[in-house]
Amino acid sequence: MFGFIHESIRQLVIRKYGEDTWLQVLERSGFENGKENIVNHYYSDTDTYVLVDSVSIVLKVTKDQVWEMYGGFLITYSMEIGWDELVRSMSPNLKGFLDNLDSLHYFIDHVVYKANLRGPSFRCEENADGTLMLHYFTGRPGLYHIVKGVVKEVAKLVFNLDITLVVQGRTQRSVHMNNGERVEEHVIFLVKNVGESRRDSEASGISLMTSAAPDFGEIIDDNLRMSLQDFSKALPYHFVLDEACKLVQCGDELYNHIPNELLKPGTPILRIFEINRPQIPLDFENICNFINAVFVLQVKTSPLKKKHMDAMTKEEQEQEAEAMEAESVSNELTQGCHLKLKGQMMMLSTKKHIIYLCSPYVTSINELMQFGMRLTAMPLHDATRDLILLNQQRLTDVEVNLQLEANNEQLEAMTRELEIERKKTDSILKDMLPRKIAQQLLSGEHIEPCEYEATVMFCDLPAFQQIIPVCQPKNIVKLLNEVFHKLDRIVVLRGVYKVETVSDSYMTVSGIPDYTSEHSETMCHVALGMMWEARSVIDPVNNTPFLLRIGLHSGTIIAGVVGTKMPRYCLFGETVTLASQMESLGLPGKIQCSKWTYSKAMETGRFEFAPRGRINVKGRGELETYFLTRSLKKSIWEITDHERDVNVNSIEGYEELETSIENAQAAAKSDNPKGSHHNSATCIIS
Repeated sequence: MFGFIHESIRQLVIRKYGEDTWLQVLERSGFENGKENIVNHYYSDTDTYVLVDSVSIVLKVTKDQVWEMYGGFLITYSMEIGWDELVRSMSPNLKGFLDNLDSLHYFIDHVVYKANLRGPSFRCEENADGTLMLHYFTGRPGLYHIVKGVVKEVAKLVFNLDITLVVQGRTQRSVHMNNGERVEEHVIFLVKNVGESRRDSEASGISLMTSAAPDFGEIIDDNLRMSLQDFSKALPYHFVLDEACKLVQCGDELYNHIPNELLKPGTPILRIFEINRPQIPLDFENICNFINAVFVLQVKTSPLKKKHMDAMTKEEQEQEAEAMEAESVSNELTQGCHLKLKGQMMMLSTKKHIIYLCSPYVTSINELMQFGMRLTAMPLHDATRDLILLNQQRLTDVEVNLQLEANNEQLEAMTRELEIERKKTDSILKDMLPRKIAQQLLSGEHIEPCEYEATVMFCDLPAFQQIIPVCQPKNIVKLLNEVFHKLDRIVVLRGVYKVETVSDSYMTVSGIPDYTSEHSETMCHVALGMMWEARSVIDPVNNTPFLLRIGLHSGTIIAGVVGTKMPRYCLFGETVTLASQMESLGLPGKIQCSKWTYSKAMETGRFEFAPRGRINVKGRGELETYFLTRSLKKSIWEITDHERDVNVNSIEGYEELETSIENAQAAAKSDNPKGSHHNSATCIIS
């Protein structure tokens, strides 16, 4: 069904029950908010039924009540959004309005939305007591409650009538179409005015329910007749058919589009035309049922086929005509240009003949030329002339709107994609900078350089230089990725900031940009966690666990954002230099701390340090340093967030750490007793 129906249902629910109720309907029906009511989109019937079922469940009313409520609201809503004048100008009475509903449906489908929807059909009969018998035909069984809501609301708003609709009969039958079989439902309503008899204000003698029979007066000349030639010229595209749906007569212009052999009286209409609308079998009974519908017929023969048949002998033409009748939907109808006729079927007074009053179904100069026609092919009284000329100016209006809607969808999709990319960019920036600093940059704030008290840590892989000569570049990168991935996990886990990595060197800091008095304690835990994680990566040359060399120093640093294209959060000061020297002057498998880090760590935490003594530091002379061995406050399992195997591991985990370091150091000494390089070794990384 058309998206306008979904939008009408949405408006109905929101206005009567609120936005929250509609969101409940969407959640139950599985529609994405904003995608359920695209006006120019065609939704499957299943989608619409699911939506209505959800409304029924959420509102706790029957589906029939939902459809009837929707039918009444549809008229109100349509008149609100610009259809008011058209609805009020259709007819002076209810019968005329209902008889013209088919043509209104056709106009909305084909002219406004340029769609080819399968709409219902209505036919009204007047009863002697002033009531109406409304016949409703549809290919969607079970929706007749919509008709109740629509007709009651039209009677109330347009004709000021209070009516009742009572179902007098409801039948279904199977109809065979060219594209398959379908079920057609026929519902008969008795329409009765239950209010006081009201009259139109402008013509008090006219009933608002039914139309009065015209009085033709006395015929002055009862010999007045119109010849077949004059009639065919006045209505050049008409034809008359009998009860057997065979041709009786036709207009002059049809001979320019249909082979002469096919236009002989007695030719079955099915040999000449294919019905496009309404979607019914082309027989006398169905035409009578849908008498108020707009009929669109398509000529079966193309211009090329007509020339070919006109050149045949009479016998060949008859054979060709019989072959065309035996065909179902011909492939030829989907190729080339086949003239379409649009008009109305009218029952003649004999009740045994129907006349088809029509015009070529063309709406632009281009279509006119495709059929080899000119404007002179249209009689002056035919409004199709004006339609073609006017449509040249407004032909693209709906197409522009459709394009705008498509552009809006595309822009929405691009906006969503840009938002995803923006989040990715923001995420990268937040990984490059401390989260607080990144958020300030994204907000456009200026970042002032600040002085902090913090603890800086450097660590590297002393064995890395031995690996480079004997490993492939991809293996070296893979190895560093494996090590740094494990170190990054500890950094994130303990909430410190990773400053940078250069080659195998890894730098991180604790205490900035948000100051904490426990910055030294935190960094000591990070160092222990990194030492543990590194031991799980195997040196491909010695086939022993990697040993990190770690150095820590605490003191005052200056930090700020440097650069605009690729901003970096840089640290400056003597503290950074001394932390780097603590690392470079350290030993593999050891965490060397300055006395300042030792003092700050012991203020807030509890650790076990081993004094190294005084070492000579360039530019600073001799400094007292310590080796961090364990935390007395947290176990290795708490620091690294690993589960302890109670059957294998010690309670604290430091015994395993010390043992693995000692074994790795011993293996390194036995493999390289004199400090020689392993240039001949083979690099194997699994």
